[in-house]
Amino acid sequence: MASPPPTPSRLAPAQSSEWRFCPITAPTEWVEDYRPGKFHPVHLGDQLKDGRYEILRKLGYGAYSTVWLARDEQYDFAFIADPDSSPTPCYRRLIKCYVAVKILTAQSTASETESSILKTIAQSTLPHQGKEHIISLKDYFKHKGPNGEHGCLVFEPMGPSTATMVERLPKPLLSKTGRSERYPIWMARSILRQALLGIDFLHRIGIAHGDLQPGNLLFLARDLTSVGEIRLSQKVIEPTSLEPVKRQDGKVDLWAPKYLAVNQPLTEFVELDHNFVIKISDMGGAFFIDNPPKKLVTPVGLRSPETILGEVPTSSQDIWSFGCLVFEFVTGRPLFVVDDTGDEDETNDDHFLQLSSTIGPIPRDVLSKWARSDVYFSPNGENIKSYIGELPEGFDPSDLEHQPPLEELFDQERPAEISNEDSKQIMHILRWILQYDATKRPSASDLLNDPWFSGPSATNSQARPNVKP
Repeated sequence: MASPPPTPSRLAPAQSSEWRFCPITAPTEWVEDYRPGKFHPVHLGDQLKDGRYEILRKLGYGAYSTVWLARDEQYDFAFIADPDSSPTPCYRRLIKCYVAVKILTAQSTASETESSILKTIAQSTLPHQGKEHIISLKDYFKHKGPNGEHGCLVFEPMGPSTATMVERLPKPLLSKTGRSERYPIWMARSILRQALLGIDFLHRIGIAHGDLQPGNLLFLARDLTSVGEIRLSQKVIEPTSLEPVKRQDGKVDLWAPKYLAVNQPLTEFVELDHNFVIKISDMGGAFFIDNPPKKLVTPVGLRSPETILGEVPTSSQDIWSFGCLVFEFVTGRPLFVVDDTGDEDETNDDHFLQLSSTIGPIPRDVLSKWARSDVYFSPNGENIKSYIGELPEGFDPSDLEHQPPLEELFDQERPAEISNEDSKQIMHILRWILQYDATKRPSASDLLNDPWFSGPSATNSQARPNVKP
């Protein structure tokens, strides 16, 4: 009888020669992350919480979790009108319930921060319409597996994120330069306003999201109770829907699933009419404002100057990220594309150089905190090309001009459907938000009162979801 394989290390393999598995090229989570402390192995049909939730379909994954559509065996009841029944005018009928189950890695479960924040949101009694734009927690439990104990967060089923749905619009639109796809302006404004409502609610109850990005803004899926389960289950007949997991030594692995399922988001169940609803998801990077973490998980290109410098995180990071998203949703291209393939110093340098050329000169107090600013700028903030200094090896002075100033860049990228008046309002918002001094940036409430978000074209009933006015 062959001996079982040794327990894998909790640390990720440093080089390919240490990989346990044959490579998988399909778009799935990294198979090597099925090890102690990381992902829980899931198979279609698995049952969680003593059989209450049965896994039907893979919805997505991230660095710290996988997300699955499941049937909730704790059925709801509905009262259906029965015109032939008298004197009782209705009857009781069982309704199948479907939920999304987010299974955290065992390592991230240990912190309990995400579940605490979600419970705080769910228990909040603040009368604010922004709560309707935050994904709601329905249940929380823990599940033990070969890789440790995993927190399981149960939510209402959601559709794809704004990052992926843009590729599946009925009438695709290209950015002005044709490099990427974009939303029509009425959708972009609605997405942004709904996200802003959610951020305002979070900030008012003392929570910062910390990871506001297109991938964490989800379209609400329509009610699935009347949808047949065959349509909801993983479409295993599709090519590469399930990728077999094979160890390189041929042994049976005890920490990984037999296969990895490819994401099948609920795209077909999203209605892209004028009443679409956006909700903010993934509180894995969120924090209580009065108890900030040492470091944020904000995507590199969306980091504020103070986050780049490693200062104590505040809710202002959400506002900066939102400003970057205004540019991205309106034009179809990210505002800052930062190369993060090098070391951290190179990444920070790249980002600050883009900030300097696009937002404007970096103030002295910020330069003084940037460890390598003297490589590129004089103590007075002057461009290195304006004074005599020692250039670093391989440095090209043209790197100081990554892209044109914000106004020029926006004018190059803005779609033809945006009027000159809209353009002025959007530029006002961008300049208002994208300030080096975080104390001068607007709050989410301030932004909601701006005409571009509060005017008739942004709030009329044909362009807004059914939320309280």
